[in-house]
Amino acid sequence: MASITKSIRSIAVIGAGPAGIACVNELVHVAKNGLSTLELNEKPSLGNSAFDKIVCFEQNDNIGGVWNFFEKPDPNLPPLNYLQNNQFNNPDKIYEFPKLPKNSILSNSTYNSPYISYSNKTFEDEIRWNKNAAYKDLFTNIPEKFMKFSYTPYENISKGRFLEPLISSNDVKNYLDKIINNYNLFKYFRTSSSVEFIEKDEINNIWKLTIRQKSRFSKIEQWYTENFDAIILANGHCNVPFIPKIDNLLEFVKKFPNVLRHSKSFRNVNDFKNGNILLCGSGTSSADLTQYLSPISKSITISQRSETVYPWIKECFTKSRNLTFKPRIKKFLIDEKYIEPTVEFDDGSIKSFDHIILSTGYHYHFPFLPKSKNYIKIYNENYNSSSPINKIGNLYLYTFSTIDNSTIGLMFHAMEYSAAAIAGVFSGIKKLPSINEQIKWDNKRTKIDKPEVPHRFQGFFTDKLEEQLLNPLFELAPLNRTVPLIKDNIKATDVDQSNPALIKAYMALISGKVNSKDLIK
Repeated sequence: MASITKSIRSIAVIGAGPAGIACVNELVHVAKNGLSTLELNEKPSLGNSAFDKIVCFEQNDNIGGVWNFFEKPDPNLPPLNYLQNNQFNNPDKIYEFPKLPKNSILSNSTYNSPYISYSNKTFEDEIRWNKNAAYKDLFTNIPEKFMKFSYTPYENISKGRFLEPLISSNDVKNYLDKIINNYNLFKYFRTSSSVEFIEKDEINNIWKLTIRQKSRFSKIEQWYTENFDAIILANGHCNVPFIPKIDNLLEFVKKFPNVLRHSKSFRNVNDFKNGNILLCGSGTSSADLTQYLSPISKSITISQRSETVYPWIKECFTKSRNLTFKPRIKKFLIDEKYIEPTVEFDDGSIKSFDHIILSTGYHYHFPFLPKSKNYIKIYNENYNSSSPINKIGNLYLYTFSTIDNSTIGLMFHAMEYSAAAIAGVFSGIKKLPSINEQIKWDNKRTKIDKPEVPHRFQGFFTDKLEEQLLNPLFELAPLNRTVPLIKDNIKATDVDQSNPALIKAYMALISGKVNSKDLIK
């Protein structure tokens, strides 16, 4: 196991969503003496920066991550040839890996002198699950004050709006653009640049990244390698959809094309008008879609493994008059006598639907990491579970790899705190505890020692979040950095203030009293 044993001067960030932006902004505002200048909006003087090179790679042509809107979504499902292997619940089996050039070619390629090749597909046509799930009328499910960084407020958000304290997805995207512009960060980002492979040179203690630069509608690929002292994985976890293994799924899709889809491809509510709809899942995606679909559909049935864990969703579903609840789908019925799309549930009941939407979540997926290493360990790796791969191990404070501390797995949950901790540790002003202490923390949180105990990755209770995660992270922050929640005078438990607004919006939408466009004004 490796810890940080040398000075870190060059850092690669993978993913230009909120987490990647937070990291870049922290790193460029740290001086060699470990002093943060972020809250002054002043970068260290020339030659006094803690780091010589910071590059954030983004595979899409725009910055913003999950808050970017794509008019054309990802496919409803993986193509048939991906489904035929019957391993469609394995993210690697439904993801298109490009063919890497030979090492002899890559070894002579650089950012300024790349190797150029030609593909038979544009980047747009590759199965990469890179288009985000955001749709036009989407709004947040947590308050505005948790959708910002402590050093920059929102502007032009009207008080007394219907959604208050929630905001629209467009508000979030505009805010991220403002961060980029206000702090002059764009020069640190390379868009249309996907990191395809990462390997560690253990002798020289550097990371070698293989990058493919390819525009969205182009077949031209520019390949090169670049070395860094450390890497930060900020590629998010709402990319590769989880498709549960259900009997006869492939045959059903062949017989009834365009009936079954993952919720990630949802864009237009009118596509479901006057339909009988089955939603699989009882989480936030199902609640979001139900509030838009209820006014225009004939019926909505929700198939769930267990009752929702969110109190606000439970209250919304309880108050809905036109919802029917069923257990999990046992199988799709494909016999000739079924001329309409029909499923059988675990309770033996049979029902036909016009549309079936899988609100079943996403996999954590790091396709560029070598399979022989466990820098970040993902769980449910036997792929026979009815759940997505949504557990992650080998991360101290959900940030620092316990296998190699120069590998960072940055998650959305506490991104500003994590980004500050990374800046403090990488600058050398703060030190991590021993590897044994890091592993002890990781084991306790992920229940590796008791795998039979279900425990999701982000399973903190809000009243314990500051004590168990945020405060330990901030102890690692650079000097002169203000505690984010204290600066904004908020508590982690304030996140629950969103519940009344979510219920209010849900009831207004399903009753038809408010339309979605008026809701987000």
